[in-house]
Amino acid sequence: MENNIANIVHIGELIAVSKVFELNPFRMISLIEDGLLEVFETKEDFFAKYGIKETYEELQDWCELNNGKVFTKPKVGSEYNSSH
Repeated sequence: MENNIANIVHIGELIAVSKVFELNPFRMISLIEDGLLEVFETKEDFFAKYGIKETYEELQDWCELNNGKVFTKPKVGSEYNSSH
């Protein structure tokens, strides 16, 4: 899969979300490339995949930016975090 991360997210978005998720921007890029951290262009796209719920048991966290993009953080114990 050829995805240029720069076409998906801006560095400022990575920095903002990295503080919320407590991940550094470089780790976030790796997670996005591996398909573990998702980026949705709109909240509607996020809802289309996960639905509208009070809590999202399948996610550790998610973050909506003021531009409408939604980032998801995988659950602790998922593949990306198993080595910690």
